[in-house]
Amino acid sequence: MIHNEKVLHFIAEKIEEIKVAIFYCHSNSPLKINNTIIHTFKVDDCGYITFFINRPQQLISQFDREFPVGLNYFKKGKNYFMNIFGKARIIHDPEELAYQTDLTAEEINNALTTQVLIKVQILKVDFYDNNYEKKNLVLKKIWSVFSQLFDSVGAASRSYDLSGPATHNYGF
Repeated sequence: MIHNEKVLHFIAEKIEEIKVAIFYCHSNSPLKINNTIIHTFKVDDCGYITFFINRPQQLISQFDREFPVGLNYFKKGKNYFMNIFGKARIIHDPEELAYQTDLTAEEINNALTTQVLIKVQILKVDFYDNNYEKKNLVLKKIWSVFSQLFDSVGAASRSYDLSGPATHNYGF
């Protein structure tokens, strides 16, 4: 359990640094929320990401209340990016919105009129560290230099592959 808390804290920290993600709805429903750019409002200790999206033209009650989503967090200049997959829940009931203690009265009013509050339960995170690839690239370059250095020293001994078919026909 402590390992999961450390991982969640690490992921929450990285999300807070980037803040912005592309939201993808993976629902099979004919009526689904459009892909959009979101600004993360909060990441809580239970592994939920909270954010607002613009209210669609259709009635919110016509959408699935829960559906699978993807969030792609990327920011130019950061040495990492993340793809988060989870289960989103639309929160539009006034009583449930009032229960959200971290929302101001204005935010609750916006969630009832012009926006929609969405909570995503984090189920899977793919974290990509660009520094890791750069470190590996440096190691590969060092290895290449050493291997070329040793290849030139032992140039007198070479290997040849003779396992292919013979190219000469000696007539027998």
